[in-house]
Amino acid sequence: MTVLVMKRVLTPTIAAITLIIKFKGSKRFFMNVHIQTILSDVNWIHNEKADNIALRVENMKIRCVNEAMEKALETVLCPPCGGPHGKEEQLCNLQKLRTKNVILKTEYERLSSYLTKHGGYSIPSVDALPDLHGPSTYGSTSNNRPASYGSSSNHLPQQSSLLRRPFTRELINTTPLPKPVLLQHFQQLSQLEKNRMFEIAKNAVAEVMSLIQMEHSMWIKSTIDGRAIIDPGNYKRYFTKNSHLKSRSALQSHHESSMEVVVVQMDARNLVDMFLNTEKWARLFPTIVTEAKTIHVLDSMDHPRQTFSRVVYEQLHILSPLVLPREFIILRTCQQMKEDLWLIADVSCYLQNVEFESTAPICTKRPSGVLIQALPHGRSKVTWIEHVEVTDKVWPHQLYRDLLYGGFGYGARRWTATLQRMCERLSLYSMTDFPPTDYPGVVKTIEGRRSVMSLGERMLKNFAWIMKMSDKLDLPQQSGANNSGVRISVRTNTEAGQPPGLIVCAGSSLSLPLPPLQVYDFLRNLEVRHQWDVHCQGNPVTEAARFVTGPDQKNNVTFLQPSSVGEYKLMILQDGFIDALGGMVVYAPMNLNTAYSAISGQVDPSTIPILPSGFIISRDSRPSSSEVDGGSMTLLTLAFQIFVTGPSYYTDLNLKDSATTVNTLVSSAVQRIKAMLNCE
Repeated sequence: MTVLVMKRVLTPTIAAITLIIKFKGSKRFFMNVHIQTILSDVNWIHNEKADNIALRVENMKIRCVNEAMEKALETVLCPPCGGPHGKEEQLCNLQKLRTKNVILKTEYERLSSYLTKHGGYSIPSVDALPDLHGPSTYGSTSNNRPASYGSSSNHLPQQSSLLRRPFTRELINTTPLPKPVLLQHFQQLSQLEKNRMFEIAKNAVAEVMSLIQMEHSMWIKSTIDGRAIIDPGNYKRYFTKNSHLKSRSALQSHHESSMEVVVVQMDARNLVDMFLNTEKWARLFPTIVTEAKTIHVLDSMDHPRQTFSRVVYEQLHILSPLVLPREFIILRTCQQMKEDLWLIADVSCYLQNVEFESTAPICTKRPSGVLIQALPHGRSKVTWIEHVEVTDKVWPHQLYRDLLYGGFGYGARRWTATLQRMCERLSLYSMTDFPPTDYPGVVKTIEGRRSVMSLGERMLKNFAWIMKMSDKLDLPQQSGANNSGVRISVRTNTEAGQPPGLIVCAGSSLSLPLPPLQVYDFLRNLEVRHQWDVHCQGNPVTEAARFVTGPDQKNNVTFLQPSSVGEYKLMILQDGFIDALGGMVVYAPMNLNTAYSAISGQVDPSTIPILPSGFIISRDSRPSSSEVDGGSMTLLTLAFQIFVTGPSYYTDLNLKDSATTVNTLVSSAVQRIKAMLNCE
């Protein structure tokens, strides 16, 4: 028993002693294993570095291949169209392809029409079909093809309902979709989104009404010209806490605010209707609103007063191609406050996947609007409030920088001045006889008077629309040391009311040390017109008819008749106006057949093709001691259009030659006008 106990006690001890002896004997073995492990790690690290170096070399090879491929892509030719490399050449080639597409489409429509009208007869060749355009004048392009300087067509194409008018917006670029999305195809708003917009509309109406009522505590005088602007401190204290609009950094954006009160010659209900209809809205402000479209019409709000809301897209542009357009998506709400009182409030709202033009400033319309009060004799009192936050992506051009930042650009005064002028003009359409201020001349009927006035109105609108020059094409001769300050735009026109085909437009802006009224009177002076207008060919001009478009007889539309010794005779339709902020003088030549069609009043004026050129006159931002002359400095923009080729034939057009021609016309006109005004 004792032996068993001793065995159990000594067995673990003996095992431990044996293990120690073995450990001591293998100490050198473990050291060798440890050294081998370290050497293995060193070899692995060395191999890892070698692999990294090899990968870097491979990466450099791939990068060199990518650079070579990029250079190859810059010089590659497109097999289907033969398009050359380079941005400028690609733009020219793209314009040619667009022109050819329009030509083929037009020829298809003409041939289809011919088949419908003359079924069973043989089809003549394209060259045998009648030319859509009259004789060419003033200018040439390559290959001895005719080009016309702003001339109109002999034939009067019928307006197509499929063609987009200049002031409507059919497309907005959206992301992340690669193609534009039709506005009418926007997704319907959910009930949650509608409820949110109703709340935004309610707050906007309340804020605009408060701004009007808090006239003394919320508004201060501008240090620039003494006009009423919002006190930013009081505004932040009262209104910004509950706003859905996020304010940007003061270093990135600036606020523009103003208020004006005017009386206009229009019934209040008609005025409200024009504000709620985007097409009428664009007509009411033709020199400001370039495009407008209703996106959503919301149900009437659950409110004791009659209230209507809608989501509207609008693009605004003024004065010059140097001024970038502004784009908004706004929630417009109309609420009848009393029997003869309406409030219309605008505020920016956001829709998903909507992206504006990349260079356009980011504009947020804070609650703004108009209070319309009905007055006796078909007049209305309008209180206009404009409040916008603007973040410029591109620094405004120095010619118009002070004007824009000073509030003269898109402020309430410009809106109310335009509203007054257009209401006065529209009221004259209903006259049943020639007023004593008119000179009917060659126009014998009141229908002819309405036709001429309507054509002049459309001419002003189209000219203001082309000032965006969204299809700007930068050509080599317009850049570098010999830059003349002329901006070139090339477009293929398919719109009704203008000659179909390729049109080149050139514009330039400059500053003159003269008041706007003096510049306006000079441009309308028929005694010196032949010295700067190439349509006159150096011959005197007489007035064939004149119709006043407002209380100021300087605002009128006229038909001018240049003396001509050649076979080709033409008339010039001119429309002009002047107000406290500036004015416009726009004109378009037309052959006698087209002019007589307008004078007769028997042809729809919207189908008469015109290609306007002209001038935009603006006062600068400095205060003026007199509202009559509008200040001591004038910002003048002139733009000429050349009709290069129509859809009846197609050649390999040299756009650079055409651009050089119109560039020369603009540059020479600028030099002549400056010399005649002693402003060299």
